[in-house]
Amino acid sequence: MNFLSNGYESKYHALQATLTERSWRGLYFLAGYTWSHALDQASLNRARQPQDSLHPEREYGNSDLDLRQRFTLSLLYELPSREGWGQLLEGWQINSIVVVQTGMPWGVIDGLIGGYDISKTGEFSDRWNFTGNPADFKASPHGSIPYVDPRSFIVDATDNVTGSRDPSGSKCIAAAGSQAEINQLATFGCYVEGSGVLTPPTPKTFGTMGRNIFRGPAYRNWDFSIMKNWRIGDRAILQARGEFFNVLNHPNFSNPYGVGGQLGNVDPSVPDSFGFASATPDVAAANPVMGSGGPRAIQIGLKLRF
Repeated sequence: MNFLSNGYESKYHALQATLTERSWRGLYFLAGYTWSHALDQASLNRARQPQDSLHPEREYGNSDLDLRQRFTLSLLYELPSREGWGQLLEGWQINSIVVVQTGMPWGVIDGLIGGYDISKTGEFSDRWNFTGNPADFKASPHGSIPYVDPRSFIVDATDNVTGSRDPSGSKCIAAAGSQAEINQLATFGCYVEGSGVLTPPTPKTFGTMGRNIFRGPAYRNWDFSIMKNWRIGDRAILQARGEFFNVLNHPNFSNPYGVGGQLGNVDPSVPDSFGFASATPDVAAANPVMGSGGPRAIQIGLKLRF
């Protein structure tokens, strides 16, 4: 049963600053910086199922759209002109747009892909338990977050986990705490990266980790263009332009793919893709448009203005 109501809340706090130069010897620019924090229980109208439908307020945390820091600079410079043959020394203009921003949040939802229901509640939207620094779990294009295979744990005759053949497994055992939670490691495994340890909860319990506690890769992009204008009489201008998107060809990557092909809701039951940032932002959003995170692209155009 789908039930739509106004039961959730959202908050946004921000420091926003701009610096504008309207005209100085042919130079125009607009610089903007935002330092912000967005929180909510759900960021979309058809959001994921809460981990606990009886307590949806516990989903309150970093919004899917929580962009902490963003800097933009748009610049236009009209080069000094000098009369000459064919107007070759006049009408030149360069433009630039720089965008630098921190990574977007991503989190854990277990159940939909692997078919697991750790909490045994039928929610199929479980989170795991996390200890340590969330910043140590970095989404990367170089591979997934290190996984400790459940087969590496040593089980005695009473089906209790007593140790691990993998050195990282001892960190999972120490972080798990109770024997019931430690025994879950032999079924679901765990993840270890730096001081961060992600372990599965015991049945009939919900994971303790919050929503969207991890951060994806940062985004850095520089677009550049150069233009030349020829005056044709008093009413027309012929403009030639060359545009360079991601002029430095700097690789940018999005959050890892998650549940149902969505970005940011990653299933720990699929270790091969857990934390793996495999696509550029434009491809991940199914919208490969120039200037939105893809590789360097060059566009040449000719425009007649009259």
